[in-house]
Amino acid sequence: MKVLILYDCVYPESIGGVEHRNHHLALALARRGHEVRLSGWATHARSPAPGVEVTILPGQGPIRDGEGAGRRRLRHALSWARAMTSVDLAWPDVVETANIPHAHLFPLATRCRIARRPLVVTWHEVWGRYWRDYAGLPWRAFAFAERLAARLGTVATAVSPLTAERLARLRPRGLAPVIPNGIPVAAVAAAAAGQSAGAPLVYAGRLLADKRLDLLLRALALLPAVEGRWLAVVGDGPERSRLEALAGELGIAGRVDFLGRLPEPEDVWRRLGAARLAVQPSRREGFGLFPLEAMAAGLPVVYCSSPDSAVSSLVRDGIEGVEVAPEPEALAAVLARLVRDDDARARMATAAVARAADHDWDAIAARLEGVFAGALASR
Repeated sequence: MKVLILYDCVYPESIGGVEHRNHHLALALARRGHEVRLSGWATHARSPAPGVEVTILPGQGPIRDGEGAGRRRLRHALSWARAMTSVDLAWPDVVETANIPHAHLFPLATRCRIARRPLVVTWHEVWGRYWRDYAGLPWRAFAFAERLAARLGTVATAVSPLTAERLARLRPRGLAPVIPNGIPVAAVAAAAAGQSAGAPLVYAGRLLADKRLDLLLRALALLPAVEGRWLAVVGDGPERSRLEALAGELGIAGRVDFLGRLPEPEDVWRRLGAARLAVQPSRREGFGLFPLEAMAAGLPVVYCSSPDSAVSSLVRDGIEGVEVAPEPEALAAVLARLVRDDDARARMATAAVARAADHDWDAIAARLEGVFAGALASR
């Protein structure tokens, strides 16, 4: 079948969870014999692999705000919505898009209905009242638009049980099927294997306020003083300068490596292989790509509890990792214990590798292929 995947950000021009997901999903679907187009605000058209094309849609511009706070500007969301009028719907058998940034779903769903093309909407998060923190005063309007958007599309899927449950309250068609994100399991394991020991703790992801890296730094400051680096922070973002300053204030600047954005995914996976524990203190996670990659690399994951994080459905407390209260003292106690406990880490690492194996992209693509086929049959 011919599959069109739409998203404003395109890998590798933009590095993020959805961009990685779309790229690897396209490759996996192509390996299964399908033709795939990734359409968005790319810098140039290209074919990254046989059966996969990247095509450009009009209206390209900065996607995030000028301060780099990880927020889309409204005008760019509206520009992306206008770009839907230029999508070639004569080509695909099925169209797939993320729910983000919502506005594009209205014109896209209308055009797909007229063209008789099934539209599969993948929901990465349902924000609800979080719009109040994100959008400020007009948050109710954005939340209302999200409620309306939830009703659009031939089929809706969710990347986690948390999002599926929240989506079910907005979309009166029953619980959406959960199709999680995936990873190239063998590639992660190969890159992580045989690495020399480095900082025992690792975090990878954008440096945003919701990631709560300040909590991790405060926990690190409570650990017994030892020589050398204890934490590798992979990634960049608007919080980096504040976090570096906080590390200095806490007296742990010499124990933290802020590595920035690494050039290739393999570079990240090698850093995972050099560590003993992955730490994810985030307050909001629609899925948890970094914890999944860490598990494939053989790392237990320590994560902080939060009603807005789906990590707990991916990493089971006491099996592949440990859930801890979002408090520096509690986090420090768990990290200190697990860094020393080789047996506990080995037991959780074995379970983590097995859990990650279920999320290989080829398996995920096969499940999504079934969703596409069902959407075509119901057209």
